[in-house]
Amino acid sequence: MAKGKNTYLMIFLSFLLMVGCTSSPPLERTQERRQVTLSGSFLTESPDEINFPVKVLFAIDCSLSMGDEEVGVVAGSDPYFLRIEAVRNFINEYNSNENTSFEVMLWSNTVFETTHGFTKDPAVLDNILTDVQNDTTTDYLGTLDEMFVDIRNDILDSNEENRVRSKYVVVFLSDGVSNAQGMIQDDADIWNSVEDINDMVAEYGVGSFNFHTFLLLGNFGADASGQAALAHAENTLQGMAERGDGQFRLFENAEAIDFINIVDMRLTVEYDVKFMVAYNFNVRPGIDLIYVDSDGDGLSDEEEEMYGTDPTLKDSDADGFSDFFEIKLSSPGHVLDPLDPADSNCDAGVTGIDSDSDGLSDCEEYVKGTNRLNPDSDSDGIPDGIEFLTGTNPLEEQQAVDTDFDGLLDWLEVQRHSNVSSNDEIIRERYSYNYDIRDGGLVEIDQGTEMASFVRQYEFDISNIDVMETLGYTMANGEAWLEGDNLIRFYLAEVPEDTPDHAPVFRVAEVIVNINDDDKHIVLSPADFKLIQ
Repeated sequence: MAKGKNTYLMIFLSFLLMVGCTSSPPLERTQERRQVTLSGSFLTESPDEINFPVKVLFAIDCSLSMGDEEVGVVAGSDPYFLRIEAVRNFINEYNSNENTSFEVMLWSNTVFETTHGFTKDPAVLDNILTDVQNDTTTDYLGTLDEMFVDIRNDILDSNEENRVRSKYVVVFLSDGVSNAQGMIQDDADIWNSVEDINDMVAEYGVGSFNFHTFLLLGNFGADASGQAALAHAENTLQGMAERGDGQFRLFENAEAIDFINIVDMRLTVEYDVKFMVAYNFNVRPGIDLIYVDSDGDGLSDEEEEMYGTDPTLKDSDADGFSDFFEIKLSSPGHVLDPLDPADSNCDAGVTGIDSDSDGLSDCEEYVKGTNRLNPDSDSDGIPDGIEFLTGTNPLEEQQAVDTDFDGLLDWLEVQRHSNVSSNDEIIRERYSYNYDIRDGGLVEIDQGTEMASFVRQYEFDISNIDVMETLGYTMANGEAWLEGDNLIRFYLAEVPEDTPDHAPVFRVAEVIVNINDDDKHIVLSPADFKLIQ
């Protein structure tokens, strides 16, 4: 029996020895945290704002039926050229906008006066609208041929990137049935010509095209032949408008001619949100913790101490490159020293300038190869500066990239402010921002005209945004942030729903939150989101 007890004792002692020799898992590092929440609403882009190229072509009938004086008697549908004044008034109304331009074609049996392309020059436009004469017949087909050539040439001369955001508008006004050399022109031929223009514009990827037609009454008699001619003219012009995605209208008399508030100058397309990201520039996500970055340059304060750089200056040597930029882009054969201003080729006059507000200076964008006038060079919805800070490539779309192979794509990690190089699921979930975005539907906006316009409203709550005890920060312009201040930006990238691959339009809201603020719930309104031009 004693032997059996000894055996059990030996087994028990062996077990204790095994337990004692097994190393305990390392304790998980933790840190004190304080968070803020962003809430509020935003609206998608309004189609009313003319911040894209709009080209308006006026094709105005100046045939003999418009007006003439015989034996002291003035006759015709517009003998006093009120239609020309309507064109002049429209140009005066919209020419102050830098993105609008105009072409004027005066035609009868041929296009006898034209600006030869689109222009904003008041002298050129005024010259063609002065001393206009009415004469001969009404050649629709010849005029349409010239319109096709001029619009095509203008498209080919334009910036290819801007075509998708350009709008061409045709205003075609006549007072009668088409004819040339005494022959009525066939409706099918006329409609095919309009379709050719529409197809050509679409083929070149232009954002919008509208061919509007207007019929001026006054020359159609009340008898059967007059009413038949009226019906013919209405059918022709209405068919042209339908094939040109435009509208057809009647003017009862010349005094009624007014194109303002009738011709829609908007690029009426609903915008979709492609990407949104809230980002605290003063918090760096690490492997197992988060770290304070007082100056928001991409280096934590601990790293700044290691490199000897100033944690309260984004660019310690004031050479146009941030400390983080110089360290990250250094290589054995090309060393950039964040403490040596002589290794920068950035001109003194542009140091610190960030033309597109993406977080990278113009000098940095030149070296990196990104576009200093486009906040999102690869059009993936993530601003170049945030991609650079987070370690993703601002010249490569992130939709299918998973740097750390953790099953979560990089764009999601960037949005949630987690480290794209760390595949620790527990750490990622602990520090990730939480997004709750709700579609509030379409909202009608008042633009002061009879044309309805809508934008889409979204409500949002973004929580678990860490703030940290910063040292303060001195900006390049001398403006200083206080100790404990955290800069948080909320970027929205929007694209037209019919061209989702187009470069996004960006809006950004910016807030500075101090870690010692009692209220950590920040509410943003649509007015807080500023357009990045």
